[in-house]
This record gives sequence, C-alpha cells and structure tokens, in this order.
Amino acid sequence: MTMPDQTSRIEDRLASLELELALLRASVEERLRTRQIVVVDEEGVERIVLDARHGTGSVLVRLAGPPGRTTGVEVYASQPELGPPEIGLCVLRDGDVVSRWTSG
Repeated sequence: MTMPDQTSRIEDRLASLELELALLRASVEERLRTRQIVVVDEEGVERIVLDARHGTGSVLVRLAGPPGRTTGVEVYASQPELGPPEIGLCVLRDGDVVSRWTSG
C-alpha cells in the first residue's frame, strides 16, 4: 500500500470515528438512563450512590469504610408490590440502621 493510500485510509477511519463520536454525544445529551450512578472521590472511594431498582429510588451519601460496613445517610422512596408507598431516611453506622424516619 502506498503512502497516499495509507493516508486516505487513515483519514476515512478518522472521519468515521468522528461521526460515531458525534452520534454518541448527541444520544447522551438527549437522555442518560441507567439504574445506578456511583460518584467517587479523588481516592476512588464511593461517596454518593444514586440507585433505582426493585421499585425503590435512593440516594446514599457515605463515609469511607470497610466493604459491607456502610456509614452514611440514605434518602429513599419505595413502591412495593404490596402495601402503600414509603418515603424515608435512614442513618447507617457500620452497616446497621441506627436511626430511621418514614413518612406516614
């Protein structure tokens, strides 16, 4: 393959990549949908977890700690299959709920 052919091929691939990137950007800007978003600090520690699963939406703000031993505050709204909806707040310390408030 000659140098002009290689250059043309690279230019074609770059144009294709730019088009795909523009389409991806437009898609993300239109709407970002997911079930969980985790925000980490500069050390990679999970600090904020937005979650929407099993009929419940929640925001958990947590401190650094060992895995499975969450210390933080969680605000949630839940629509169970049976029973009335529940909105509440939990305070967690080392994986245990130490305080809880629910509406109604």
